[in-house]
Amino acid sequence: MRDLNDKRLAFRKIGFGQCGLVFQRPGRDFVVKIARPGFHDALWSDFVAHFHVYQAFRAQLPRHVCRVPKVYSYRNKDSAWWGDHRRLFREPHDSFPMPSMALITERIMPLPRIARQALVAKYCPASLRRAVLAHPSNRDCLARVYLGRRRQENAPLAPNFSLRNFNLCLDRMMDILLPVHEYAAAMGEALAVMHWAANVDGYDVEFVLGCEADLAYREDDQIDLGLTSEQVVALTPHADTDVMALDTMKPARLEERRPSTRMWVLDFNLCSRWEERTAWEQPEALIRHLVLAFYENDPYYPLPLVEGGEALWNAFCDNYLRKSREILEADGKDERLANLPQFFITSCILREEQKLEAGLGHGHRDLKG
Repeated sequence: MRDLNDKRLAFRKIGFGQCGLVFQRPGRDFVVKIARPGFHDALWSDFVAHFHVYQAFRAQLPRHVCRVPKVYSYRNKDSAWWGDHRRLFREPHDSFPMPSMALITERIMPLPRIARQALVAKYCPASLRRAVLAHPSNRDCLARVYLGRRRQENAPLAPNFSLRNFNLCLDRMMDILLPVHEYAAAMGEALAVMHWAANVDGYDVEFVLGCEADLAYREDDQIDLGLTSEQVVALTPHADTDVMALDTMKPARLEERRPSTRMWVLDFNLCSRWEERTAWEQPEALIRHLVLAFYENDPYYPLPLVEGGEALWNAFCDNYLRKSREILEADGKDERLANLPQFFITSCILREEQKLEAGLGHGHRDLKG
């Protein structure tokens, strides 16, 4: 048995967000998001919304192009899990006390080395390339898919270049011949599933490119949280879901994997979920809220009324409406929901028209500026 004091077994920080830090243990296919002080409830909201979205995606056939990380477990700060794992968090985080609340989900694998090297060669200042490629943090490369943003023409290369959470703006994607219309279609489908299958608003979610290891999906499908959506809703906040014994998982032999690059949707801590009856009892209020959530996100989605961007917007809309119709025509869905997806799209276009007439520009955000 390997020595648990071996640093190679310890958790390593690979990311951070508004509500927590994200850690990964070498050779494992899961990540642990640890709540910051004051953000325990936000992490619980992340867990609940993430679970409902994952369940909704899982029910779609054929399997959705966009992936959602599997939800493995939620551990509260008093969980026995911390007794076994606290010593594996070696990095100092003085303002970040542990134990804390922890959300354990499937890891989105970073983009492969060849993709990272290509991004560095094209977008990193020459004087920084060697250091960037050598820095360990740049191995944790996920690329944000910003279909709603272009860089300024002739903008200089970033002097603080980093591959972690790399912003892949539309002009960059077109420059390197990525399938942007397929990405727009996948986002439209994903948002439809969130709205009409999961009843989640999608507020502040992220769409990224990362890898899926084929072996992980074959092996991990046998591990399930074992709860229904109704049971998760009924849980007491911060209940310990003692399901997954992570130490029993065999370390992945990553060198044997054939990673596939996929689009993923993640980070649900600011999402809200509504009871389905709200959609027919207060349709105007719900659609106003969904339009707000659409525009307050970072610029992942394509935007309406953009010169030269009609095909991208149409790919998004057509697939949003098609998937919404498919979901809402299923048994058990109330017929009063049928017109709401078109109401949402029409309202997004109307809002953009109003903001442009007011001189506020494309994709104006009322709350975030």
